[in-house]
Amino acid sequence: MIRGPILDEVDAFEKKTGGKVRVVTPGWNETIKKIDESLIDPNLNYDIFVVISMWNGTLLGNNHIEPIPESIKKQIDWEDVLPIYRNSVLSWNGKAYGLPYDGDCINLYYRKDIFENSKNKVSFKARYGYPLAPPKTWKAFRDTAEFFNGWDWDGDGKIEYGMAGLRVKDDISMLQFFAQAAAYAKHPDDKAYYFDPETMKPRINNVAFVKALKDYVDFMRFGPPGMASFAGHDVRNSFVSGEVAMAMDWADMGIYAANSPVSIIKDKVGYAQIPGSDDIFNAKTSRWDHRYNQVSSISGNWMFLVNKESKHKELAFAFAAYMTSKEMTKKLTATNGTAVNPSRYSHFQDPASWNSAGFSTPSAKAYLDEITISLANPNVVYDITIPGAGEYYQAIDTYAYKAVMGEMSAQKALDKAAAEWEKITDKLGRKKQSSFYNSSLN
Repeated sequence: MIRGPILDEVDAFEKKTGGKVRVVTPGWNETIKKIDESLIDPNLNYDIFVVISMWNGTLLGNNHIEPIPESIKKQIDWEDVLPIYRNSVLSWNGKAYGLPYDGDCINLYYRKDIFENSKNKVSFKARYGYPLAPPKTWKAFRDTAEFFNGWDWDGDGKIEYGMAGLRVKDDISMLQFFAQAAAYAKHPDDKAYYFDPETMKPRINNVAFVKALKDYVDFMRFGPPGMASFAGHDVRNSFVSGEVAMAMDWADMGIYAANSPVSIIKDKVGYAQIPGSDDIFNAKTSRWDHRYNQVSSISGNWMFLVNKESKHKELAFAFAAYMTSKEMTKKLTATNGTAVNPSRYSHFQDPASWNSAGFSTPSAKAYLDEITISLANPNVVYDITIPGAGEYYQAIDTYAYKAVMGEMSAQKALDKAAAEWEKITDKLGRKKQSSFYNSSLN
């Protein structure tokens, strides 16, 4: 989906500039390998890298990317880009390198109509002792998923389920796991999340992450059969077809529900933040703090990076600026199937402009308002953006999935993943990795 709009715009750019653009689109698992090969092979001199933020550690950490010139910042209206992207996702050690193609945050989507149903409200309160509402904590999420699981709550003659979320291996399920774990493990007074920034000792097998993985596995009981193999399109289809009451997803879900031909829910969608927790683990004191903690997950963002060694740097910046301009990204955010999500102030200023994408104006406003809240949250989980990120993610993906499949306990799976992380860090150099990690925290 990300490469589709780029390919679509090549002809127009070539006619406008007289330049020639060749777009190489390897598969998901090949991309990092192709990037790494290009950095050592003089015959593979890519001018631009279009990368998800988890892939940019090697490029930025090892000084392969040209900083964005001030002239290009003016051209793409840099101040229109939201600060959370401008100052964090697109920057490294305080300097801007990434041109803003896509903004991503994970939110909760729910069936507004069934949550507002008076019979459901009475039944839920009688069973759980508090009002039915979009869940503010993972405990409430579990109760709500359990309540809506295994009965025909929409009267269509079919059994429905409580929730859907990513679980499949070799995709980006681990980003949703980390988004979920943040409620317990991302302390608001600590910028670090994945590692101790001084020692690079992984935190991912502490009690907070273990609690989160237990939840992650437990919640599958309230999802459709086969959820262990759910990829993004499975989650979206199960929600928009009316099969589940709640879903965790990126902002793609909003436009998919409004615009997809398979959607039967359209304006029945409610939007909410990722659930939080009433207790947060403090990794510095190794104690639980009793305070409400809700964390935004700003992960999965795509950006354009211009190669420092490009032989066509001016043209590379011209194409990158063309694709990441205010006008282009506004068009793409309101187009189903592009996977480009809001990242600029201007994307949020006119909810009525989303009508052509299938939203009613009130629904578009609710969708944009919830994303705005996520992007304004000071307590945020970003992707791992240091060298070796792909290897770290692969390790957690492998072992978390073993827990999903019942092959390992949550503790054992995360202990194994943490041991692999230690090996990766030692291989790449612990001091260097610590320096990179601190730089990535800006």
